[in-house]
Amino acid sequence: QIHTLPEEPRALGLLARRMGIARPPDAAAREFLARHRRITTLVHRAFRDFFATPPAAAAPPVRIPTYTALKATGFTDPDRARQNLRLVLEGRPLIPYPAAAGRAIARLFPVLLDALWQSPDPDEALAQLERFVAAAGPRTAYLELLADRPDLLTNLVRLCARGELLTELLMAQPELLNGLASPETFAAHRSKREFRADLAAVLAPRLDPSERKDRLRRLKQAEELAIIWRMLLGVTDAERFSREMTALAEAALAVAWTLALEETVEHFGVPRDPAGRLVPAAIIGLGKFGGRELTTGSDLDLFVIYGGAGVTDGAETVEAHVFYDRAVESLTGWLGDITAAGIVFPVDLRLRPGSKGSGFASSDEALERYYREWADPWERQTLTRARLVGGDPALGRSVRRRIRGLLYGPDATPPDLKEMRMLRDRMERELGKETPGRLHVKFGRGGLVDVEFTTQALQLRHGARHPAIRRASTLPAIRAMAAAGLLPAADARTLAEQYRFLRRVSLGLRLFGTRPSDTLEVAGPNPARLAKALDYPSRKDFLEDYRRRTTWVRALHDRVVIPV
Repeated sequence: QIHTLPEEPRALGLLARRMGIARPPDAAAREFLARHRRITTLVHRAFRDFFATPPAAAAPPVRIPTYTALKATGFTDPDRARQNLRLVLEGRPLIPYPAAAGRAIARLFPVLLDALWQSPDPDEALAQLERFVAAAGPRTAYLELLADRPDLLTNLVRLCARGELLTELLMAQPELLNGLASPETFAAHRSKREFRADLAAVLAPRLDPSERKDRLRRLKQAEELAIIWRMLLGVTDAERFSREMTALAEAALAVAWTLALEETVEHFGVPRDPAGRLVPAAIIGLGKFGGRELTTGSDLDLFVIYGGAGVTDGAETVEAHVFYDRAVESLTGWLGDITAAGIVFPVDLRLRPGSKGSGFASSDEALERYYREWADPWERQTLTRARLVGGDPALGRSVRRRIRGLLYGPDATPPDLKEMRMLRDRMERELGKETPGRLHVKFGRGGLVDVEFTTQALQLRHGARHPAIRRASTLPAIRAMAAAGLLPAADARTLAEQYRFLRRVSLGLRLFGTRPSDTLEVAGPNPARLAKALDYPSRKDFLEDYRRRTTWVRALHDRVVIPV
């Protein structure tokens, strides 16, 4: 290929005419050269501006507040704050901003300072915002959007104050900022149907499996960020946040189950009973998934039940249990495999009937036989939170009837409260591992599990006579127990209040780090950060209230669960 312009005037004129300049060759050559000089000058100017760095002695267009000013406005580490503000203004070393990005930063800087001064944790907010700005810097459009939308910038600062997890999501997909700027993000609470409609793009034709996996992960992350955004800005509360996270999980599960079944049918054909009818399957959620209490970083506790014996109709025939074992294995990959785009939801199958000693799926008859003849008391206890979350609705209703019979029917095994207390002590000791300097919001003394065990003990003791208390969700179950007279109204109100408090603490800890954790180190930074996030005057006030609340929960738990 030749990229050099011809030097001979006539050849240059012929080139100009081929470029659309309809004049005699000599005149066409002169006009071509004039246009060429004009265009290359513009291109060179744009190139120079894009990579231009300010002179070494040039001062930033706006002033960085002094140490004293930052200290007076709530920063605990003004020196670090000044360093981060300088990085926001000037860019990181050897990575200067394009000129347009620098202008956008100068415009947004006063609004940024005001938002930081209003933040409950300005140090964390600024540290995380600087990371986002550094990642988005070359993509000027995001910075210009923040400069044009002071309300969006203010809300972004509030989001950054809650820690690394949200910043990591935005850094991985800065285009999500456009969605957060949309008024639709703050519209009415979203339903499973709406989430499914958005995730349907994963099922578009002509995508290979890796593309589908990445698309599912990116779409889920966008939806999750919007859910968290609404909660942090006060549009929803923590309870509604969990219901939306659960609806998103059910929508993602529906898409992943469709893909898993397609993949398995392609290998083996469709499982059919002796009459030629499809052998259906239902997906049962347990734990926080069953209780509609998911939070960010939650696993999906579930098991799959299929509707009896059958054989596939493909070239390679296998029995129905083999088909659904493979389908469940595929499902865990669609949701739980870690790709460059991240993960959707980890899937936990350890609560399935038979656990490690069984396949990944069970028939409906095997389900009932296992829980009647072999299951430990704690396994029956997990069924108090069982709920249909996917698959065939008719089979799901049948499974629900079986589970209610197992728990509350005339032949149900009476609850073993002594065994329940021993299990709780073991969980506290082996999973909570609390010390004077280390608390565990979930498994620790008076933590979330104490509330759940208290509720489940009352369900197992009284559910046969009071069908209204057979709720998979903890808070509705507590309200139903108060209405049935099984808990004094004052105790029920306080128990629900403590549960909401513990859920907010757990969510705060999960947002602070990139890995989900319910551990609270007393001497670490998180008590102070939680105190700010939950509007306590000080770290000391938060820790005192935490201990007061968990002591109350443990006292009620002991009255309910310890046999008289």
